[in-house]
Amino acid sequence: MPEFAKMNYFGHERALPNWFWTGETKMNCLSKSIKQSLEHAYAHHIQRLMVTGNFALLAGIHPDALDEWYLGIYIDAIEWVEITNTRGMSQFADGGIVGTKPYVSSANYIQKMGNYCSNCVYEYGKKTGEKACPFNSLYWRFYEVNRPLLEKNPRIGMMYVTLNKMSDTHKKELFEQAEKYLSGIESL
Repeated sequence: MPEFAKMNYFGHERALPNWFWTGETKMNCLSKSIKQSLEHAYAHHIQRLMVTGNFALLAGIHPDALDEWYLGIYIDAIEWVEITNTRGMSQFADGGIVGTKPYVSSANYIQKMGNYCSNCVYEYGKKTGEKACPFNSLYWRFYEVNRPLLEKNPRIGMMYVTLNKMSDTHKKELFEQAEKYLSGIESL
Protein backbone atom coordinates (compact mmCIF):
# COMPACT_ATOMS: atom_id res chain seq x y z
CA MET A 1 0.00 0.00 0.00
CA PRO A 2 -0.76 2.52 -1.24
CA GLU A 3 0.40 1.20 -4.65
CA PHE A 4 -1.55 -2.05 -4.25
CA ALA A 5 -4.85 -0.13 -4.17
CA LYS A 6 -4.13 1.27 -7.62
CA MET A 7 -3.12 -1.94 -9.39
CA ASN A 8 -4.96 -2.82 -12.60
CA TYR A 9 -2.98 -5.66 -14.21
CA PHE A 10 -5.36 -6.11 -17.15
CA GLY A 11 -5.88 -2.39 -17.71
CA HIS A 12 -9.65 -2.73 -17.29
CA GLU A 13 -11.58 0.51 -17.83
CA ARG A 14 -15.28 -0.40 -18.17
CA ALA A 15 -17.72 1.23 -15.76
CA LEU A 16 -19.76 -0.82 -13.34
CA PRO A 17 -23.18 -1.46 -14.91
CA ASN A 18 -25.97 0.55 -13.29
CA TRP A 19 -27.83 -2.63 -12.41
CA PHE A 20 -25.18 -3.37 -9.76
CA TRP A 21 -27.07 -0.77 -7.71
CA THR A 22 -30.53 -2.25 -8.34
CA GLY A 23 -30.11 -5.93 -9.17
CA GLU A 24 -32.33 -5.37 -12.21
CA THR A 25 -30.61 -7.70 -14.66
CA LYS A 26 -31.90 -10.74 -16.53
CA MET A 27 -28.94 -12.79 -15.28
CA ASN A 28 -30.55 -14.55 -12.33
CA CYS A 29 -27.29 -15.26 -10.48
CA LEU A 30 -26.31 -11.60 -10.55
CA SER A 31 -29.82 -10.36 -9.83
CA LYS A 32 -30.22 -12.57 -6.76
CA SER A 33 -26.68 -11.97 -5.46
CA ILE A 34 -26.90 -8.20 -5.91
CA LYS A 35 -30.40 -7.85 -4.48
CA GLN A 36 -29.43 -9.93 -1.44
CA SER A 37 -26.30 -7.82 -1.03
CA LEU A 38 -28.25 -4.57 -1.24
CA GLU A 39 -30.94 -5.79 1.15
CA HIS A 40 -28.78 -7.50 3.76
CA ALA A 41 -25.35 -5.88 3.24
CA TYR A 42 -23.95 -9.40 3.03
CA ALA A 43 -23.19 -12.13 0.49
CA HIS A 44 -21.33 -15.40 0.86
CA HIS A 45 -17.99 -16.18 -0.74
CA ILE A 46 -19.35 -17.76 -3.95
CA GLN A 47 -21.66 -14.79 -4.57
CA ARG A 48 -18.83 -12.31 -4.05
CA LEU A 49 -16.01 -14.14 -5.85
CA MET A 50 -17.68 -16.30 -8.48
CA VAL A 51 -20.80 -14.29 -9.32
CA THR A 52 -20.28 -10.53 -8.90
CA GLY A 53 -16.47 -10.63 -8.96
CA ASN A 54 -16.33 -13.13 -11.80
CA PHE A 55 -18.67 -11.05 -13.93
CA ALA A 56 -16.72 -7.86 -13.21
CA LEU A 57 -13.43 -9.50 -14.19
CA LEU A 58 -14.83 -11.12 -17.34
CA ALA A 59 -16.51 -7.86 -18.39
CA GLY A 60 -13.40 -5.75 -17.81
CA ILE A 61 -14.85 -3.57 -15.05
CA HIS A 62 -12.31 -1.15 -13.60
CA PRO A 63 -11.13 -2.53 -10.23
CA ASP A 64 -11.75 0.87 -8.58
CA ALA A 65 -15.45 0.56 -9.38
CA LEU A 66 -15.72 -2.88 -7.81
CA ASP A 67 -13.69 -1.78 -4.77
CA GLU A 68 -16.08 1.11 -4.23
CA TRP A 69 -19.12 -1.13 -4.68
CA TYR A 70 -17.92 -3.78 -2.21
CA LEU A 71 -16.91 -1.13 0.35
CA GLY A 72 -20.19 0.68 -0.10
CA ILE A 73 -22.59 -2.20 0.36
CA TYR A 74 -21.05 -4.93 2.53
CA ILE A 75 -21.29 -4.52 6.29
CA ASP A 76 -18.12 -6.55 6.79
CA ALA A 77 -16.05 -4.70 4.17
CA ILE A 78 -13.10 -3.06 5.87
CA GLU A 79 -10.69 -1.52 3.38
CA TRP A 80 -7.48 -3.24 4.51
CA VAL A 81 -9.17 -6.65 4.11
CA GLU A 82 -11.45 -5.86 1.19
CA ILE A 83 -8.74 -4.31 -0.98
CA THR A 84 -6.60 -7.46 -1.01
CA ASN A 85 -9.62 -9.67 -1.64
CA THR A 86 -10.90 -7.48 -4.47
CA ARG A 87 -7.65 -6.44 -6.15
CA GLY A 88 -5.82 -9.68 -5.48
CA MET A 89 -8.24 -12.56 -5.45
CA SER A 90 -11.41 -11.39 -7.20
CA GLN A 91 -9.96 -9.16 -9.93
CA PHE A 92 -6.37 -10.45 -10.21
CA ALA A 93 -5.55 -6.76 -10.58
CA ASP A 94 -2.28 -7.31 -8.74
CA GLY A 95 -1.05 -9.73 -11.41
CA GLY A 96 -0.60 -12.61 -9.00
CA ILE A 97 0.66 -11.24 -5.69
CA VAL A 98 -2.29 -12.65 -3.71
CA GLY A 99 -3.62 -15.38 -5.99
CA THR A 100 -1.90 -17.66 -8.47
CA LYS A 101 -4.54 -17.35 -11.19
CA PRO A 102 -7.63 -15.33 -12.05
CA TYR A 103 -10.80 -16.75 -10.53
CA VAL A 104 -13.02 -16.83 -13.59
CA SER A 105 -15.55 -19.35 -14.71
CA SER A 106 -18.18 -20.03 -17.29
CA ALA A 107 -21.83 -20.62 -16.45
CA ASN A 108 -21.17 -24.31 -15.83
CA TYR A 109 -19.40 -23.57 -12.54
CA ILE A 110 -22.12 -21.17 -11.41
CA GLN A 111 -24.72 -23.80 -12.19
CA LYS A 112 -22.85 -26.35 -10.08
CA MET A 113 -22.41 -23.99 -7.14
CA GLY A 114 -25.99 -22.79 -6.79
CA ASN A 115 -29.55 -22.93 -7.99
CA TYR A 116 -29.59 -19.73 -10.02
CA CYS A 117 -29.51 -21.17 -13.52
CA SER A 118 -32.82 -23.05 -13.41
CA ASN A 119 -34.81 -19.78 -13.26
CA CYS A 120 -32.68 -17.67 -15.58
CA VAL A 121 -33.61 -16.08 -18.89
CA TYR A 122 -30.24 -17.24 -20.17
CA GLU A 123 -29.37 -20.91 -20.69
CA TYR A 124 -26.20 -21.92 -18.88
CA GLY A 125 -25.41 -24.67 -21.39
CA LYS A 126 -25.56 -22.39 -24.44
CA LYS A 127 -22.32 -20.77 -25.56
CA THR A 128 -23.62 -18.66 -28.43
CA GLY A 129 -26.90 -17.57 -29.95
CA GLU A 130 -30.09 -16.27 -28.45
CA LYS A 131 -30.33 -16.80 -24.69
CA ALA A 132 -26.74 -18.04 -24.39
CA CYS A 133 -25.45 -17.27 -20.90
CA PRO A 134 -23.15 -14.23 -21.03
CA PHE A 135 -20.65 -15.91 -18.70
CA ASN A 136 -19.79 -18.46 -21.41
CA SER A 137 -18.66 -16.18 -24.22
CA LEU A 138 -17.18 -13.62 -21.83
CA TYR A 139 -15.09 -16.40 -20.27
CA TRP A 140 -13.44 -17.39 -23.53
CA ARG A 141 -13.06 -13.77 -24.65
CA PHE A 142 -11.28 -13.00 -21.35
CA TYR A 143 -8.71 -15.71 -22.01
CA GLU A 144 -8.18 -14.66 -25.61
CA VAL A 145 -7.85 -10.94 -24.89
CA ASN A 146 -5.46 -11.60 -22.00
CA ARG A 147 -3.44 -14.31 -23.71
CA PRO A 148 -0.14 -12.37 -23.54
CA LEU A 149 -0.53 -11.94 -19.76
CA LEU A 150 -1.86 -15.39 -18.89
CA GLU A 151 -0.80 -18.01 -21.41
CA LYS A 152 2.37 -18.99 -19.56
CA ASN A 153 0.60 -19.34 -16.20
CA PRO A 154 0.89 -23.06 -15.38
CA ARG A 155 -2.35 -23.02 -13.36
CA ILE A 156 -4.43 -22.18 -16.43
CA GLY A 157 -2.49 -23.72 -19.29
CA MET A 158 -5.31 -26.20 -19.94
CA MET A 159 -7.68 -23.35 -20.82
CA TYR A 160 -5.35 -22.33 -23.63
CA VAL A 161 -5.04 -25.91 -24.83
CA THR A 162 -8.85 -26.03 -25.03
CA LEU A 163 -9.07 -22.61 -26.67
CA ASN A 164 -6.41 -23.53 -29.22
CA LYS A 165 -8.35 -26.67 -30.19
CA MET A 166 -11.51 -24.70 -31.00
CA SER A 167 -12.25 -24.07 -34.63
CA ASP A 168 -11.77 -20.55 -35.93
CA THR A 169 -15.48 -20.41 -36.70
CA HIS A 170 -16.46 -21.35 -33.13
CA LYS A 171 -14.01 -18.83 -31.64
CA LYS A 172 -15.34 -16.12 -33.93
CA GLU A 173 -18.90 -16.86 -32.81
CA LEU A 174 -17.88 -16.82 -29.13
CA PHE A 175 -15.98 -13.55 -29.40
CA GLU A 176 -18.73 -11.86 -31.43
CA GLN A 177 -21.28 -12.99 -28.81
CA ALA A 178 -19.10 -11.58 -26.02
CA GLU A 179 -18.67 -8.24 -27.79
CA LYS A 180 -22.43 -8.03 -28.35
CA TYR A 181 -23.02 -8.58 -24.64
CA LEU A 182 -20.36 -6.05 -23.64
CA SER A 183 -21.73 -3.38 -25.98
CA GLY A 184 -25.19 -3.90 -24.47
CA ILE A 185 -24.04 -4.52 -20.90
CA GLU A 186 -26.74 -2.33 -19.37
CA SER A 187 -29.47 -4.49 -20.92
CA LEU A 188 -28.16 -7.90 -19.84
